[in-house]
Amino acid sequence: MEPVEYDETIHPVVWLNKIKSCCFKNQITKKEDIMEFCKSMVHPSIDVSKASTFDEILNILKTDALFTLFKYSVEEKLQKLKFDPKNEDHVQFISIFRKYCYEAEINDVERQKKLLLKKLSNDSLEYYFINDNLEKIKSLNDLVVYFNQSFLEQRKLIRFGSCITLKHVATGKYLTSCNFNVKIIPIKVFASQTLSNPNSLWIVSDYDQKNESNPIIYGKSKVYFLNKGVNENIVISKTYKSPSTGNWEVSCILSRHMHLIESDSTNNDDSTYIKSKEIINIRDGDVKFILRSNEFPFTIDNETYQEVVGHEGRVDGNDKV
Repeated sequence: MEPVEYDETIHPVVWLNKIKSCCFKNQITKKEDIMEFCKSMVHPSIDVSKASTFDEILNILKTDALFTLFKYSVEEKLQKLKFDPKNEDHVQFISIFRKYCYEAEINDVERQKKLLLKKLSNDSLEYYFINDNLEKIKSLNDLVVYFNQSFLEQRKLIRFGSCITLKHVATGKYLTSCNFNVKIIPIKVFASQTLSNPNSLWIVSDYDQKNESNPIIYGKSKVYFLNKGVNENIVISKTYKSPSTGNWEVSCILSRHMHLIESDSTNNDDSTYIKSKEIINIRDGDVKFILRSNEFPFTIDNETYQEVVGHEGRVDGNDKV
């Protein structure tokens, strides 16, 4: 490592650390010797001859007029710094962001938070996650931690094209579909005690077919549910009712039917993204029927199944998945 002359294009503390590392590498270990070496590496236009401690050297360097210009130049770099959500190396971005905040001596955490949020898209998960936790962020290190945490949260997101299971909260059974091979019975949807792959797998698809793999937003994203086993889409009938409960029958058909996913948790805002394992309700997008299961059985070929229906009433425990 070559010694670096201080010429006001580097932060004084960063420069001093480099000088110390160079000294240790070259077996210069006495404090007095390191001090003299530091002084010799400062440009003569800055008088550090009277400094007797490292802190005094730093204080002289930081009160020099050109150090203010250095901070302005770093702040300009910070303003120009861009965050590309498609770039997987988000660690590099936040590392540069922290470096620039340090070197521009932007120490106010409130300003740091505002600067970072300006780098993020207002509808991005990173923005939502940091904005929702602003009060918990007390330092620049906290800000870095929450920024990185937002990417871990992304892995929990349900996106268009995600393959999911829907587990009924009240009974622990899975939303399932299969073809019973009975002419008068459509491809039926029911709640199954066992996870029957692929009949219990549902692909959450984009009804508008223009959102690719974007995250799904509570109450806003229009979706349809394609069963992977029967390769047809769930629909709440507007014509046929269940003979046992009088609610609307649920089946699978070829055509797509639009649904909205609504939050059941008071901790989730209807404008935020849906994550795995959150409790939801599924509502028909046209007539507003809500998907429901209960303990009412139906029988086909001597086999008993738990009914799944659509209803028009208030949301209750039987609607949660």
